[in-house]
Amino acid sequence: MKRSLIWQSRWGIPSGYAIHSEEMALQLDTLGVELLYRPTPWPVPARITHPALQAIAARSLRNDMPQVSYDQANLFYTAHPGYKIGFTMLEVNGLPTDWVAACNAMDEVWTPSHWGAETFAAAGVKRPIHVIPLGFDPARFHPGLPARPLRDRFTFLSVFEWGERKAPDLLLRAYSAAFGPNDDVLLIIRTNNFDGDVDVGRQIAELRLPRRGPPVALLLNQQIAAEELGSLYRSADCFVLPTRGEGWGMPLLEAMACGVPVITTDWSGQTEFINPDLGFMVRVRALVPAEAKCEYYTGLRWAEPDFEHLVTQMRYVYENRQFARAVGARAAAYVAEHFTWRHTVERIIARLENL
Repeated sequence: MKRSLIWQSRWGIPSGYAIHSEEMALQLDTLGVELLYRPTPWPVPARITHPALQAIAARSLRNDMPQVSYDQANLFYTAHPGYKIGFTMLEVNGLPTDWVAACNAMDEVWTPSHWGAETFAAAGVKRPIHVIPLGFDPARFHPGLPARPLRDRFTFLSVFEWGERKAPDLLLRAYSAAFGPNDDVLLIIRTNNFDGDVDVGRQIAELRLPRRGPPVALLLNQQIAAEELGSLYRSADCFVLPTRGEGWGMPLLEAMACGVPVITTDWSGQTEFINPDLGFMVRVRALVPAEAKCEYYTGLRWAEPDFEHLVTQMRYVYENRQFARAVGARAAAYVAEHFTWRHTVERIIARLENL
């Protein structure tokens, strides 16, 4: 019997939810699931470019099938008369009250990590919670991609959107503490900032980093073609992101898939796919107020990574390169076996068949 499903989400805009939603929809379509699309209202105009997604979006909606809402919980379409599934995540140690209410308006809730499932339950979500991990595209991220390494520099790479949650201040201070001007290192930060009230250069200057510290290359708002991102990862010797909280942590997973050793915080969504056997985890000093320009974090907390331990881990990977490469290779094999988009969609279909 062919499985049919309404997929409520955002497509055709440059956001994490939209990009990952499209990946899952395409895999569901490939595996024979009949999809209907219910777009989440959003102020940014959408431009759906993939022919298969265009065809799905053109189909007429029906109400005689289950609906998956993959979006922020406050954007769930709760008026669907059929079985309703909310699929979401957040990066802090709880949920806003309206998110809890939206989750409890669904019939069940999915989230990508066991950490997230525990957080949702503790926040007051009473509906059944199931863990459906996200994935990556193994054609775009794998260890065989061409790389362009700097032969005379051990290169650290970090990829993120500029903001307090990604802890760029902590990363830059730790890098400057771990290395000096005579160390053969380079830190590449590929970051976007579209907040006109934020001056990235000024924030970096306010850190008062050593004038003769180790070099940093800042790639700010420089668009990289999707098919080139894997080669950027492969060009690094180590990926480092001392994040204060992740709903999932896609750049971490993509770097692992490319065989690059990863340093990251031992807390939040990324613990679903990375552990001390597969990467270099940074201890959490404490949970601190999540102070950022995000209304969803009000009154909640996130992790403050241990500064000295981050310095130690960066130095350790630099001094133990062969071991670090072996950890990266092991991580690549592991995530390829467990965390591709195909694995995600197979878990979705299995869950739907159990309804």
